[in-house]
Amino acid sequence: MPIDHDDIEPRLSNAQDAFRRGGQISEEGLDVASADLVQLRKACRLLSGAEQLCEDGYYTLTIEAAFTSIERTLLFWLITEGHHDPSQPPQSHTTAINRSADVGFITEEVAMELEDLWNENRAHTYYQDGMATKERANAMLALAGDIHTQIINLVGQSHECLCA
Repeated sequence: MPIDHDDIEPRLSNAQDAFRRGGQISEEGLDVASADLVQLRKACRLLSGAEQLCEDGYYTLTIEAAFTSIERTLLFWLITEGHHDPSQPPQSHTTAINRSADVGFITEEVAMELEDLWNENRAHTYYQDGMATKERANAMLALAGDIHTQIINLVGQSHECLCA
């Protein structure tokens, strides 16, 4: 028997309403007006959360957050430099990687390696039978942190970074 609407009500309606309502308590540090800074600060929060999750042994979540932090950090740069319209959400998790290569911010080689890392390892760990490990989680945290630091320093916005 499939799960139907009655099986998940009222939780479904409550979740839908929560996303429709304004005036809620925002996550710390995300109450900024510009779309680029929202992406930067989300990347910061993802990195911070990923570090805590890794310390607590949640390696799958750490890997997810590290990949998403890379995506958000690249998106921050793309919006800041006028290469992405913030009103148009990315079409996939690798959109920011590919767009960054298209405009020459990262090389094609780096874009291919990041996309391969996403496709082969993240997807494998998350969706298939791959195991998230402490070593993989730490490697992803280090990569995400390096990318994040390099980009905020290049843009000259380290003062806006919640990680700094």
